[in-house]
Amino acid sequence: MATIFARRPLLTTATTLSVAASAYYITRPRPLLLDSASNAATPTLSFPKTMLFSKQLTLTSVEQINHDTKKLTFALPGGQKEVSGVTPGGAILTQHTPSGAWFPVFRPYTPIHDLDERGVLQLLVKKYPNGKASSHIHSLAPGDQLTVRGPIPGNAWTTPAQQKDVLLIAGGAGITPIYSLTKGILSNPADKTRIQLLWGVNGPRDIVLQTELDALEKQYPGRLEVTYAVSGPDAESVVDGGKFRKGYVDQSLLAEAMEKCRRGGAFGDEKGKKVFLCGPPKMEDALVGKQGVLQALGLQKKEIHRF
Repeated sequence: MATIFARRPLLTTATTLSVAASAYYITRPRPLLLDSASNAATPTLSFPKTMLFSKQLTLTSVEQINHDTKKLTFALPGGQKEVSGVTPGGAILTQHTPSGAWFPVFRPYTPIHDLDERGVLQLLVKKYPNGKASSHIHSLAPGDQLTVRGPIPGNAWTTPAQQKDVLLIAGGAGITPIYSLTKGILSNPADKTRIQLLWGVNGPRDIVLQTELDALEKQYPGRLEVTYAVSGPDAESVVDGGKFRKGYVDQSLLAEAMEKCRRGGAFGDEKGKKVFLCGPPKMEDALVGKQGVLQALGLQKKEIHRF
């Protein structure tokens, strides 16, 4: 490094002047600008920096949502000066090293809080039998810290120039990126996209975000329609028809939702993606694998985004 500066005196001089000018700019008194860019929140997570260098989030509250799912709220290290930095439908990586293990365990999770909310990051985590990451997160108590990296780069939603219709499909805990994307689209005043959302669950108690989705439907009438497909043993307790259907997210239900999307005349986002999907492997394979249901309904793989 010294030889580089020695060979380039102009660079050395410019660097010295730049440092001096920066020091003056930083230390000189400046007026308080209430709504200026200086008060803009900075992202806690910023790719690629925080994929390489992790952050520690402190757990502030835990809420048991149902028999196997918890909502966990974490404080960002910079407090009210920061937002998470995650985009709609985006995810973070959690990291921990189990006792006696040589290597850490990484798992992706999509935050469910309002992404422009300062100071917090909120996760909805389902505990799986023998799930290393989910069991660790469920064991945390307020005051404990969680190591995170990210955000994970993925599909970036582009605000359409005209009104569009898209189909969002979730299976079980795969609702979190679908819910995050839904909120991101609807909360943008410049975005007029209409959404058909299908969510397949095992039973009514697994509809862990129904209150939030009901609120979005009321807040954005005509832009969001949610249908729940209940397939487990408790499906008999569901009144078939309307918002609730007995069975899986099958060809009949998909065809019905796609027809509603096509009525608007502009099925698909700005990049040509018509369907956004996140669910367990068995479900995704049935929908987009070889001889998948969505292909049978006329969609091409390039028109489907899998989280």
